[in-house]
Amino acid sequence: MTTSPQKIFNPTALEKARQRSLRRQARKGVSFLYLRAAEDAASRLEDINRRFSRVVLIGNLDGRDLVKAALREDRQPEKFEYVADVSQLSGDYDLILSLLDLQSDDAIPDTLTHARQHLRADGMMLFAFLGGETLTELRQSLYATDQQILGGATARVFPMVDYSQAAMLLGRTGLALPVVDTDRINVGYSHLSNLIEDLRDLGLTNVLTARDTRPLNRTWLAALHANYAQHFGREDGKVKATLEIIWMTGWAPHESQQKPLKPGSAKMRLSDALGSKETKL
Repeated sequence: MTTSPQKIFNPTALEKARQRSLRRQARKGVSFLYLRAAEDAASRLEDINRRFSRVVLIGNLDGRDLVKAALREDRQPEKFEYVADVSQLSGDYDLILSLLDLQSDDAIPDTLTHARQHLRADGMMLFAFLGGETLTELRQSLYATDQQILGGATARVFPMVDYSQAAMLLGRTGLALPVVDTDRINVGYSHLSNLIEDLRDLGLTNVLTARDTRPLNRTWLAALHANYAQHFGREDGKVKATLEIIWMTGWAPHESQQKPLKPGSAKMRLSDALGSKETKL
């Protein structure tokens, strides 16, 4: 009898965090980070000389209005749908979009494969998620505080996909013209609690299956604030935080797309093109 692998995220805790995130953003407004991703997605789509006919946004937050508001009239999708989960996709789309949701996914390869199956020929997949450089300062401060107060580290921060891992995952989907790029954001917070509030807005509180469920006492919290301020304080009195958005783009193969030249088909040697002298070893 085989057993299913343990999930990285506790499903109950994850769902509670997501619902709390929706309530907070409905009350306070959408997170600045999600808004940045929505506007960046629109900018990327405007660079493509095409108006997509059937588009779907996947994710916990329905951010279609934010994307549409940043798009020119001639780039507005003819039909723009929304689903909360990739399993709810129906039929074929010529654009599948996901914003800041994949970092909470237990099975990223399966999600990408499933999305790929719903792309029309020459359809585009555009996914943005928080990458491995995100919250590097907080990770280090949490580790130092756990060592100092508890005598050892505990699981507190999401394991996140880095640039090279994203490239590998995208390469496995079978999409044509794959591209991975990153957007790194350096933010200054007047207090560490403001960073924690932003993480709650995005549903990024600790929902790991292996998390330590003991309540945090004042001694631990004071040590965390002290460690963060000591190592990552700025001259203006704020503390710094790094946020990284990784973008993955790929197209369902189609005969109209550019094809790489076959090896040996070049009509000019590289040394001739560069005007340099070729040296034989």
